[in-house]
Amino acid sequence: MGDKIRADFFNPPIAELPLHYVRDWYFAAYDTGGVPRETWVYLLPRILEILASGEDIAAVGLEVSLERFDTGNAEKWSAREWQILDAFQRRYLRRNIEEGKDPLDDVLCMFALAGWPVPALLEQVAATPDEVLARKLWRDWCDGRVPGRESIWITAFWKSPGNSTVFDFYASPILRDRMEALTLDETTAADLVAKASAVVQVIEANTASGGC
Repeated sequence: MGDKIRADFFNPPIAELPLHYVRDWYFAAYDTGGVPRETWVYLLPRILEILASGEDIAAVGLEVSLERFDTGNAEKWSAREWQILDAFQRRYLRRNIEEGKDPLDDVLCMFALAGWPVPALLEQVAATPDEVLARKLWRDWCDGRVPGRESIWITAFWKSPGNSTVFDFYASPILRDRMEALTLDETTAADLVAKASAVVQVIEANTASGGC
């Protein structure tokens, strides 16, 4: 860390810890075994606040934001602490699916690297209404892409077998059938029919090519 920031890092009240201090902390080298629980407990409220505000914490990517401690392991926390963390995770993921700018896969990877089980995260995604999920997948996989270059987005930060697990979910017949059902439903709005159809095409193309 920068000398001036390091010298002053623990002086401001945690709620007022400057964003550029936090970013400098993420930029600095750290023990690959993780940070001490005491340090993480102290910083975590400010980190969660920054994430909730939509600000970028780590320059390398959203995915590493919570990985310096086993944040998603309920055994590391008291019942009340875990209740708060679990609620944050669920609300953050839901908001991302509904309106977030970050790719869904980046968010899933962030929580997975922090210790939340991938199957449990995917259960939350699967519980999303078809219309909402179709719009999110279209934004992630199709919006702004060169026609013919649309594809399932998988972040490079995944650790095996997480990348394969999430790809299998994205490319699953179940998800494909849900998206196709939207296109065949006469009550589906025309714009959503087009988006769901594009998502179906991406799933089919990735399945045919062998995927991730």
